[in-house]
Amino acid sequence: MSNTRSVSYRNNDRSYSRNVKLKKRRRRSRVNTKRIAIIAATTLVAVAAGYVIYNHLPVVKVNKAIAAGDKYTQDADYQAAIDSYSEAIEIDKHSVTAYSNMAGAYLSIDDYESAKETLYNGFVETENEGLLDNYHAVILNEAVGVLNEQNADMSTVLSILDVLKEDNSSSDAVQLLDSAYSRVFDDTYSYDVNALFRADSVTSTEGSATFSYADYESFVKELLAIYSAAPTDELKEVILKYATPGENSFTISLDDAGSYNELLASVESSVGSNDSISSMRNCLSNASDVLGIFSGIFEQLDVGNVDELRGFVVSDEYLGLRDIFLNDLETPQENTTYVPISREAIILNNKDGQWTYRFLDFEENPATSGVITLWANFFEDDGVQRNSISYEPGAIDGNIYPHTKYSVTYLRSYITSGKATKVPKMNYRLDTTVTTEDGQQIETIVGDWGGENEWTMDIETIESRIRA
Repeated sequence: MSNTRSVSYRNNDRSYSRNVKLKKRRRRSRVNTKRIAIIAATTLVAVAAGYVIYNHLPVVKVNKAIAAGDKYTQDADYQAAIDSYSEAIEIDKHSVTAYSNMAGAYLSIDDYESAKETLYNGFVETENEGLLDNYHAVILNEAVGVLNEQNADMSTVLSILDVLKEDNSSSDAVQLLDSAYSRVFDDTYSYDVNALFRADSVTSTEGSATFSYADYESFVKELLAIYSAAPTDELKEVILKYATPGENSFTISLDDAGSYNELLASVESSVGSNDSISSMRNCLSNASDVLGIFSGIFEQLDVGNVDELRGFVVSDEYLGLRDIFLNDLETPQENTTYVPISREAIILNNKDGQWTYRFLDFEENPATSGVITLWANFFEDDGVQRNSISYEPGAIDGNIYPHTKYSVTYLRSYITSGKATKVPKMNYRLDTTVTTEDGQQIETIVGDWGGENEWTMDIETIESRIRA
């Protein structure tokens, strides 16, 4: 009996054990199923999250914006393309492609200014030399277009200079500067001799192009600085050209003439000279010397001392200058019978590459502070050459009328001495002509002016006696 019980116990134990193991396996199966479901769900969430994160990565957003811009460009919807490229730049200001493509879209609608601004800003942000090269190319291409349209002025030349300043090895910029020289002046500034360097005296319609001497001097100095850093024969020739303007005629203030002469001296010491430069310097130097002869008498006339003309008209300095014109001697000052001398400006004229000059007369410069006229005409009395000079004072408070002209002549003539005795004598004669606004003239002559036998008579009386 005891054996049975023992077997029965053991059998009961094994049955229990199998049941326990089966239950454990079922639990594990349920646990594993839950684990797989959790992992699968987690994976799906991770993939979805990864997709969302990927789409929000800056590089992806930039590429999508650029791709959209490219598509708009293909469809010729350039404004939409510009907006897309702008969006890309807002996300990544270092995107070279966005700047480049955006500039291309601007060029497609002929917006050169925006294209240049985009490329230059891109270069500043990225330091990409390709963007800078494209920026320069746009500037040069724009200059070519303006030149071909005959609308170029010195601002066009200065834009080319900007390229050369940033890239002193740009042969394209040098070549374009050379081509522009013969066109920019004739196309733009030839309408008025004052348009170049004397904008305050231009008589053209408002809005016409002008250029100051100060800006021109700065331009030439920039060229010299570039040449000093990167000298080439081509740039040298460009500097020699631009040292003198490509105009047949222009005015320059005497306040600027001295500075211009110094500038040309710098050009000669840096790159050499040519006939145009040397003749221009000759004009500027001579004008200074001539004005020096008249500086003292101008000071006297400014305070009303017209009688000082008596001594000046017979001075060695005045007669020496007069004889140059009288005998047709070589001088850069233009030889005319009546030679104006004034203190505001000179007009320079080019003929066959040689410059000559003259001072402005009263009609050309009514705002003058006064004009002296040298007389270089042959007129003899008993074999004695007359010495003559004229003076026109400046306007008073801007009013040129009544306009007075004083003419002084030193001559040999018969004067009344004693009891109506006529004797030949060297004496001064003053002729005063007053012109009113309506064109009427009142002329008075003073014979033996300042002498013992001075006499005064109006021109009508003189003419009536001549007719009688």
